[in-house]
Amino acid sequence: MLARLALIACALCALQPAIAAEPTSASSVNICRQALPTIRGLWQHDLYDAPPTVAAVMVDAIDGKLPQVRQGLAALPAAEQVHWRQVAMLTAANAYQPVVVDGLLDDGAAVNEPVRLPPFRSGFYQQTVSDMAHDSRFGPGAAKGLQSAGAMDNHENLAGPALPFAVKCGDTATLDVLLHHHANVMARAAPNVADALTTAVIDGDASIVSRLLDHGADACAHDRRVRKPGYSLADIGRRQHLPDDLLQRLSCRKTAAITTH
Repeated sequence: MLARLALIACALCALQPAIAAEPTSASSVNICRQALPTIRGLWQHDLYDAPPTVAAVMVDAIDGKLPQVRQGLAALPAAEQVHWRQVAMLTAANAYQPVVVDGLLDDGAAVNEPVRLPPFRSGFYQQTVSDMAHDSRFGPGAAKGLQSAGAMDNHENLAGPALPFAVKCGDTATLDVLLHHHANVMARAAPNVADALTTAVIDGDASIVSRLLDHGADACAHDRRVRKPGYSLADIGRRQHLPDDLLQRLSCRKTAAITTH
């Protein structure tokens, strides 16, 4: 079972950069949903390099059990509680658990801060790489290529903030919680990927686009960065069949005027 889990985890590692770079509504939401049992299994089977008590907290966060999450965090050494609360909040935000996210933000988790996630346990990681190299669907070349590209490194990875993940996964309930806690509506999941508003437009998710604009998202930021005919945010939204009222709000005529002077 663990070898099979390793292959799934390996495939997810390979998919992560592509998801962040080219989000599409159906694939992003499906991958978010499909990844949850794997992520839960990794924590449940103690395959992250973290104490078992922390793993139990993360499983409870994924399952939406806020009282148990709080109890588990309170049992940790005081010096570690801030870090693991942030990890639990981000984990819940990736697991469609807005009540847990809201409670942990009330308890002091930082809505706009990323956090370093623990690596996999060394033995599990090595087994993952070995299984992938011997699997006909991947082969040794694919495993080495992904490792050299940094897509399968086993270091502490900086993840977050939470809002881009809620947007990518189409999770309006968690997004509403994050916005209530004054999340940065222009946040990015990584320096070189699209901001949250651009991601929502590419996904064609009208409800999320509307929410972000209502909370002050800059509709001109994308157009200032990408000055290519046919690739304005409104152009992308039109191809994604967003309603006319949103297309008007996404139009950025000021940017076009600035570039002519």
